[in-house]
Amino acid sequence: MHIAILVPSHKSFISQFLPNQDLNNLPLGFAGAPFIGTLITELLSQNHQVTAITNSRVVNNDYTVKKFNSGNFSWIVVPQRPHSFRMNGNKIGYILDFFAYEQNLMASCIREIAPDFVHAHWSYEFAGAALKSGRPCLVTVHDNANKVLRFFKNLYRFGRLLMAEHNLKQVRFASTVSPYMQAYTEKRCKAVKVIANPVLISASAAEVAASVLIKSQTLAAPRLIMINNGWDARKNGMSALLAFKQLQQQLPNATLHLFGDGSEPNGLANQEARPLGLSNVTYYGAVPHSQLMEEIRQAHVLIHPALEESFGVVLIEAMSCGVPVIAGVNSGAVPWVVNDERLLVDVSKPEQIVQKTLALLSDTNGYQQMSNQAYSNVSTRFSSKSVVDAYLSYYHEILRAW
Repeated sequence: MHIAILVPSHKSFISQFLPNQDLNNLPLGFAGAPFIGTLITELLSQNHQVTAITNSRVVNNDYTVKKFNSGNFSWIVVPQRPHSFRMNGNKIGYILDFFAYEQNLMASCIREIAPDFVHAHWSYEFAGAALKSGRPCLVTVHDNANKVLRFFKNLYRFGRLLMAEHNLKQVRFASTVSPYMQAYTEKRCKAVKVIANPVLISASAAEVAASVLIKSQTLAAPRLIMINNGWDARKNGMSALLAFKQLQQQLPNATLHLFGDGSEPNGLANQEARPLGLSNVTYYGAVPHSQLMEEIRQAHVLIHPALEESFGVVLIEAMSCGVPVIAGVNSGAVPWVVNDERLLVDVSKPEQIVQKTLALLSDTNGYQQMSNQAYSNVSTRFSSKSVVDAYLSYYHEILRAW
């Protein structure tokens, strides 16, 4: 089957599918969804042809569509106007026409390649392009635009909400990534299935158990990790920083490692942390996904203070390495993903994060048990093969009904 995937895709993980291209010569693409590389890997391993279509901010006024291919994989990058509200030469800001220029380009590309099936991720410009193409399609709803607007009260997010509401009313077949998102999606779309996000299971249970055993011997000097795509009220990172300050009174050798946009050496996280006088904190910012996974493997615990998640891919990435996750009991889909109430707290209260972290790190046997259970939870529920098989089954169901 030839499957077109419309989704934010970035050269940092797309380049693995284009060994015939120089990474430096590829356009940036769009960051934010490295798990799509996991989906593409699995689809290609099952001998499907995959075309990934993304947008990329225009550089040097270059509005050409760029196409790359290697074997059964193609990457199409359409130009996105640089400014959301300001004029872009003779083109208006992209939110003012709801990404109409970008949507039309993507829809034209789809019609040109004529794939058997189109899978659009998120309910915004990619969903709009899939609908405009006229090809059989599935839209996966990854977030609730109403809740996003509550955390980011600005005109841009209001425009995104209007896009989502307009698109979802036209969607015949949708999926969403957790039961938490199901009611929102079912109110807007005719047919909805819950299909989770995937993770690559790269280690066996025995390998993870061996790694956990080694790490359990160094719990007095734990390596804590926090990964946030953005530093804002929804991600609630300050709660974790306040918790770490308290935690250091009990575990002075603990270290905290922050990754993601906003966690750069001079980023927002560091600026907000300075008045706290924290020590043993390292800020990395956004790093290549392969490096991030290596950092996760070395960690003892992932602290995830987000107040709301529609899924939370970093949770399953950590658990796939046997790293237990301390996260929010009231944080949307998080309890369903983590699937272990022993690790859940009210993340708006730093003292609860501290208490849970100390309890986990003070019990060697309990740490080993919960770490291995985290791996088992992910490998049985979120493996890339099981997720892609569920999508393919839905694709065929949609094609029969289309």
